Amino acid sequence: MTPKERALRIELVRARAALERQTMARSTHELVGSLHPRALLRGMMPKGSGLSMTDWIFKVLTLARRYPLLTSSVSAVVTGAARRKNWWRIGIGLLLSWQLARHASRK
Repeated sequence: MTPKERALRIELVRARAALERQTMARSTHELVGSLHPRALLRGMMPKGSGLSMTDWIFKVLTLARRYPLLTSSVSAVVTGAARRKNWWRIGIGLLLSWQLARHASRK
C-alpha cells in the first residue's frame, strides 16, 4: 500500500466516523425531544384518534402493566399525597364502582 493510498484510507475512515457522530447526535436530539412529557402524552393520545375516556383508561392500565416501575412511582406519589388527604381511597372507590357498573351493564 502506497503512502497516498494509506492517507486516503485514513481520510475515508475519519469522514465515516464524522458522519456516524453526526447521525448519533441527530438521533440523540430527536430522542430527547420525544421524551418530553408533552410528546409522551401526544404519543399516547394523538389528535383525532377518537379515543373515549374508557379507551384512554385502558391504555393507561396497559402501560401500567407493561411498566411496573411507572405504577410504583405513581403509587409512591399518590401515597405521599394521601398522607395529607385520603384521595387514594376515593379514587379506588370510584374505580371499583365504575368497574362494577360496567360489569353489570354487560350482563
